[in-house]
Order: sequence, then structure tokens, then C-alpha cells
Amino acid sequence: MKLRSPLILAALLGLATAVSAETTTPTVCTPEEALKKAEETAMTIHRIANGDPDKAARLHEQLKELQQREPTRSDHGACAAYDRVIQELEQKNAEAN
Repeated sequence: MKLRSPLILAALLGLATAVSAETTTPTVCTPEEALKKAEETAMTIHRIANGDPDKAARLHEQLKELQQREPTRSDHGACAAYDRVIQELEQKNAEAN
């Protein structure tokens, strides 16, 4: 799990940077807030994986799928996008258990 956590955090931080740069909605998510949400997302993945490297790999794949759907291209800002990503990860993994 230790190896995947930095990779997940790096991916999330990259998304946070890209998202905060293109936020054009009235609800502004500052880069600092987006970074906190990225960290919260990484902690959620770590918590759900519970030290299982296979589960961490599956969660990483789910995260990439959610990022490919471009959840930040909506009427919501980056923070709302991270909230949706966290919610979807938790829902998918609650259903799997």
C-alpha cells in the first residue's frame, strides 16, 4: 500500500492543479481547498483499501475511470468534483462488500 499511496496522491494533486486552473463557476474552489479535497480523496482510498494492495489497485483504477469521465466539467467547481469522486468510490465499494 505504501507504494501506491504516493502515486494516488500525485495523480490527485495533478487533478487538483488542473481543476483549480480552469474553474470558471460562481462557486470558486481555491487551489488550497482543492488540495485539501485531493488529500481527503487519497485518505478515503487509503481507508477503503485497509492495507490491501489488490484493493488499492482496484480503487486506483476506479479513480482513473472517474477522472476520465471528467467530473470537473460541470457547473460545480473542483471541490464539488472531489466530493462526487469520494462519494462514488465509497458507494461502489460499499456495494462490493
